[in-house]
Amino acid sequence: MEPVEEKLSVTETGESPQEQAFSRAAIMLLKGVVSRGQDEALWQEILNQKTSLQDYFHRIGLAMVVDELDEFAWLKQAEDSGLPRLVPRYPLSYNLSMLLVQLRKMLGEHNPVGVSGRVIVRFDDMLRCMEPFLPVQANEMKVRQTVEHLIRAAARMGFLLRIKEGGEDYEVRPILRHFVDAQWLDEFARKLEEYEALGRERRRDGESRTDAEEGGLMDEFVRNEKGSR
Repeated sequence: MEPVEEKLSVTETGESPQEQAFSRAAIMLLKGVVSRGQDEALWQEILNQKTSLQDYFHRIGLAMVVDELDEFAWLKQAEDSGLPRLVPRYPLSYNLSMLLVQLRKMLGEHNPVGVSGRVIVRFDDMLRCMEPFLPVQANEMKVRQTVEHLIRAAARMGFLLRIKEGGEDYEVRPILRHFVDAQWLDEFARKLEEYEALGRERRRDGESRTDAEEGGLMDEFVRNEKGSR
């Protein structure tokens, strides 16, 4: 029965199998990052129809990026298109930025550019990496919840992938290289120095900061969108 249902679907939509494959590739790219490791057939379709897909997305103000080395494809906003934004902006707090920096270091240490293989990191590893950068908390559960929130945010952006539902192992996805590059790290380091200098100045002046004020200052460390790179 399954082949019959498939034939009916093609007839009803009026699309050929090639057109259906194109539509599926376009939809999956609009939904997020596509990798060869997750769907081989979809990846091959993107490569086969690369030019047609790029032309299609160009008409709606998007640019398709295909990294054949790390085997990822994704969309970013074409800033000069003059069209409404389709790729969402992701504001980065200081803490989220710091997590991405730590993940980028792990990616560089365990999987240099041009070297294949997945980089798997456990939740406890990320927790240990982040503890020095988080406010001291008497409640360990609150620290854990903070890191869990940051990990979920990184996963929504496509930089982390949970290996098993409910598990604590995550894949650091190579697409992170395109976001946290040398220029991004230099900018982050510069802003971090400015923040620390401001903190020293305020301490000299005897000013204290509430948690909200602290967070507001930290949130100046922003790269507003995944699609801007």
